[in-house]
Amino acid sequence: MDKIGVNYISCPYCRSDKPNPWAEENGFYAVQCGFCGLVYVNPRPSQSIISVGVESGYHAEVPGGRSVVGNPHSKKIAIYRRVFAEIFKDVWSKNQAMSWLDIGAGFGEIVQAVSSLAPAGSRVWGIEPMGPKAKVAQKLGVDVREGYLNSITERFDIVSLINVFSHLPDFYGFLDQIKSVLKDKGEIYLETGNLADLRGSHKAPTILNLPDHLVFAGENHIIGYLEKAGFEIIKITRIRNDTILNCVKQIIRKLQGQQRPLIIPYTSGSLSLRIRAKLK
Repeated sequence: MDKIGVNYISCPYCRSDKPNPWAEENGFYAVQCGFCGLVYVNPRPSQSIISVGVESGYHAEVPGGRSVVGNPHSKKIAIYRRVFAEIFKDVWSKNQAMSWLDIGAGFGEIVQAVSSLAPAGSRVWGIEPMGPKAKVAQKLGVDVREGYLNSITERFDIVSLINVFSHLPDFYGFLDQIKSVLKDKGEIYLETGNLADLRGSHKAPTILNLPDHLVFAGENHIIGYLEKAGFEIIKITRIRNDTILNCVKQIIRKLQGQQRPLIIPYTSGSLSLRIRAKLK
């Protein structure tokens, strides 16, 4: 570790040490593993710096500082209600009480979406380490607890992890924690991007938000992580990110002065991966 609080690391997926330049943003570098293709920040902020960012939502290590707290999005509730109504229709059709934990629950939109679908008597709540987000959710009356996954002692039928993967320094270790809160044959729903599958960062239809985001996987990485941890893939849904709507949003943000890439729609191959898996 050097004197300003960063660590030089090996690949978080295959543990090899062959980093190739991939992108630079906010004074940090994303590299691509020359063996497995995972993209990761290297050198990485120290764990103490990462923890401060995760808990406060403020990244002082970025030039000028940056808040990633954001605001609640009510539309997200309706979107995920539709997503979960389809992906978990076999669960809802049983009409049996079940338990669901949303990890990295933010403002609680996922908790609200699942609660609107879950049968009577179900237990649905979230855990969120970023204090400002958890407190807003609580004020809105949503059951989101402030804290980390390792504080949970209850076991659940399903856990969800939506757009959280890229924030995690060690996904192997995190999956061990997830398994500790799942019932036998319990399930995980995971959603993240596939940026490591792209041919260069210039094909990404959004900014990378380094170093708030630490790791970018491809589809095979996510499958590999899950299978090595003892999960069996049930279903994968692939949603394009380089749509016309996304392009319009980036143009608007660029006109507002934000530094945003402009990608011709349907040219990048950027996907959101929605993965449902269960413990073997």
